[in-house]
Amino acid sequence: MQHLTISIVNYKTPALVIRAIDSIKRHPPQRATVSVQVVDNGSADGSLTLIGQAHPDVTLIDAGGNLGFAAGNNLVLRSLSAGHALLLNSDAEVEAGTLDALLAALDDDTLAGAVSARVVNADDGADQDYPSHFPSLGQMLKRALLGPDFPASGETCPVPMERLHGACMLIRDRALMAVGCLDEGFFMYDEDVDWCLRARHAGWRLLLVPKARVLHRGGASSGRSPHGARARLEASPTALRMRFELRRSRYLLYRKHRTAVEILALKLLTDLTLLAHSLRVLTTAATDPSGRGAAMAMVRTDLRIMGLNPFDLNAGARRTPS
Repeated sequence: MQHLTISIVNYKTPALVIRAIDSIKRHPPQRATVSVQVVDNGSADGSLTLIGQAHPDVTLIDAGGNLGFAAGNNLVLRSLSAGHALLLNSDAEVEAGTLDALLAALDDDTLAGAVSARVVNADDGADQDYPSHFPSLGQMLKRALLGPDFPASGETCPVPMERLHGACMLIRDRALMAVGCLDEGFFMYDEDVDWCLRARHAGWRLLLVPKARVLHRGGASSGRSPHGARARLEASPTALRMRFELRRSRYLLYRKHRTAVEILALKLLTDLTLLAHSLRVLTTAATDPSGRGAAMAMVRTDLRIMGLNPFDLNAGARRTPS
């Protein structure tokens, strides 16, 4: 029987990780044996102790600091000697039949390098936004005008995709060997898009499996909702860090996979958008003194992002807010 290793990266969400593991144990696959490995990204809140007490059979890895999503998962991926790997968000839970449906999709299509489950709201089961294309300027404009994507809607058979959702992505063992691990240049966001592009360039297919569902709470670690929205003046250190990292990751993705002209166009569009946002925030704060602290923190982050050089992101990384 094949083996499945499930990798979960934790950052200050031990209760959610425990629920994720609970769901795996409630709904184990029949097609594979399972082991779960949890990487703690420097939570410093007793997460490993709490998770270990709830699930003593789970492998716990202390990353020693906040390495980010890609580097955290790579601690598991690099240690694998055999079997497929499932990347599962800490705020996700599998349903009955989910793992078997994903494994069956890999078994049925030998050219499939990775498959993903349908991502739905944990509270009402409604489909969440599932971007299905590379985030080109045209695609970003389309999404801004037409709203989120729901590629699994109305489908029963696996759907070929340009990219898969990193909240639940099952990677074939041979594809992982051929494509390699996640790019640790991405702290958080777009590392899944980058891996999917590399996999497709290597000749692998990517499939969304509509019959497999994963419940996703979204944004527990990052302060970001499943639909990408955020509170108007959310200025917690984590939310501001993620705001910065989202833009930095997008620049890195373009630098790896798009032309210099497209990178410059993205830079211009990003800076104009952030400038308009900062002016709007400052205008609102002028009439609401209680929100001025949050407004100034948001504007400082916008300025840091506008100061990013998309052709020299190492410099940007050194300025990343902690």
